[in-house]
Amino acid sequence: MEKLSITAIVLAGGQSSRMHGNDKGLLLLKGKPLFQHVIDRIHNQVDSVMINCNRHLEQYQTTGYPVFTDAIKGYLGPLAGIYSGLLQSKTYWNLFVSCDTPFLPNDLVSRLAKNITNNQAMYPIDGTYTHPTILLTNKTIMPQLKIYLEQGDRKLMLFLQQINAIAVDFSDESSCFININTPDTLNRANQEKS
Repeated sequence: MEKLSITAIVLAGGQSSRMHGNDKGLLLLKGKPLFQHVIDRIHNQVDSVMINCNRHLEQYQTTGYPVFTDAIKGYLGPLAGIYSGLLQSKTYWNLFVSCDTPFLPNDLVSRLAKNITNNQAMYPIDGTYTHPTILLTNKTIMPQLKIYLEQGDRKLMLFLQQINAIAVDFSDESSCFININTPDTLNRANQEKS
């Protein structure tokens, strides 16, 4: 099989309400912003990286990666970031990753990509929880996603069911999908030994 060309898009465009409004992607884990941990985990697995954010653009731009805001304004959730990323991306296949998952597995893309022949979207399940904001998908979903958003729908899992996205088993690497989305989780992660 010829190598896929894949763009990774880090989703850092939310309001971070559980982090008291602090920009989650910029919060420090072991002295480094969360979003940078995510990029460090995925950049060797893809051809290019972009960042979707809706504030503090200048801080994200210091990485040198392309940065863009949601095409649809109003903090409409991860689907708005996914739609915007598909608009911006130059590759057919795209990996979306949330900025609060700093421990992603080194074989994330290869394991998700094993399913591309018959599917247009794949996301991990860790044995207990699904992780739909970690999504490998292609541009063919754009028309459906545009209609879904225009109808006012925001539920990511509901949309993924509509496009028959499949869950890929990562139960052997469940700790890789820990979300740092509350101050307590961040404090615990910062106290753990490297």
